[in-house]
Amino acid sequence: MKNLVILPKVPRNTALLVEDCMELRDIILQYLHDEQPDLSIETASDGIEALDKMGERMPNILITNINMPRMNGITLLKTLQKRGINLPTLTTSGWWTRKTLEKEFTAQGFVPKKITLLLQKPFCFEELGLLAKKLRQV
Repeated sequence: MKNLVILPKVPRNTALLVEDCMELRDIILQYLHDEQPDLSIETASDGIEALDKMGERMPNILITNINMPRMNGITLLKTLQKRGINLPTLTTSGWWTRKTLEKEFTAQGFVPKKITLLLQKPFCFEELGLLAKKLRQV
């Protein structure tokens, strides 16, 4: 039997950050750039802009707010799944809990095919960084 070489997992290195609050989007972007300089991050202000950005460059992970104008995070995830796109995702929300979000996914017939985490606002930036790292290793 030949020697089997197991290579370490290479972290996913591109992310799309979708957040309608410009100030929070900029703070998250700066934090992630500082903490994970090897992560290339694009930004979008809502689900519609996110779909446009994904048409240009597909990220490895998605970080998206749930409540946004024009297209919210749930509709974004459902639209991506209909297009055959399933990304490890970190959702953020000041309103939804894990339980209510799961109920809403079920009510809308959405079943995530990849890991989908929830980070409730207000959140600790260290937790954001840890969850982003976790998604990058999936």
